[in-house]
Amino acid sequence: MALLAASVAAIPTQPAHGASADAARDYPNRPIRYILPNGPGSNADIFTRILAQKLSDHFGQQVVVDSRPGAGGMLGIDIASKSAPDGYTIARGNLPALAIAPHVYKKMPYDALVDLLPVSLTDNGQNLLAVHASIAVSNVRELIALLKAKPDALAMASPGIASGGHLAGVLFTSMAGVRSLHVPYKSAGASIISVVANESQWTFAPIGAPLPHVRAGRLKALAVGSDKRAPQVPEVPTVAEAGVNGYYSTSWAGVVVPKGTPTAIITKLNAAIVKVLSASDVKEQFLVQGAEASPTTPQEFARFIRADYDRIAKVAKVAGLTAD
Repeated sequence: MALLAASVAAIPTQPAHGASADAARDYPNRPIRYILPNGPGSNADIFTRILAQKLSDHFGQQVVVDSRPGAGGMLGIDIASKSAPDGYTIARGNLPALAIAPHVYKKMPYDALVDLLPVSLTDNGQNLLAVHASIAVSNVRELIALLKAKPDALAMASPGIASGGHLAGVLFTSMAGVRSLHVPYKSAGASIISVVANESQWTFAPIGAPLPHVRAGRLKALAVGSDKRAPQVPEVPTVAEAGVNGYYSTSWAGVVVPKGTPTAIITKLNAAIVKVLSASDVKEQFLVQGAEASPTTPQEFARFIRADYDRIAKVAKVAGLTAD
């Protein structure tokens, strides 16, 4: 598989002249389709619609969210990768579709490191480790002890095979040396509801979704997956602090475009995204939903993707993370 580095090198150095400059001069002069590879009502949907509205205001052209859920995000990203590279199709490229799926599925409909070009990271959020309120544990060490005492007796819910929640959970069980029955659902919302109903007993999920249930006493928050605590629940330790040294798992996404999109258009899109995500009101809206607004340059986003792609390759191999 070709390296994303080749794409990275092209982004900052390719001069914006000729057809590329002409295409960017009056861009955009018609609506932009923003493909969301998730279903409506999800945190991803909220982040995407906030950004879409702000970009519509910035450009004076409508940015239309096109929700295309399915196959763990791969369906929407596949559609984006095969769209015309003219800047009028952008997509929410996320952790599952760009960095997890290539290591889980033997056959991919697109090459995550070749068929898409990075524009900017948009959001990076905490994963919350939560258990049903009735489970007799109050911290990560007690959960690990319970899982060791009763292998596969507790069910771990996830939004689906090769989802960010699946990766977070498999990474946790692998590093902690425990076993738990994995129950994949069709969405993050469905997986959280299953834990609230005690059909499954624990889950990792982007913090914005389970937090209301934690505050209502239906779930217990044990830890967060990043290397720093979440401002929403500063009293909750990181998984690493709680006893699993070196654990790290977040939920991130950014804007990507089809390979071949003119550099000048990528530059113009990036400038708009950086401006929008740097606004204090947008930062606050994202934080309320459990993520930090995290604009980057295209090069920085490319390096970010590559780093997680390589890290997850090792995790998938060690943990036996497969779709089979």
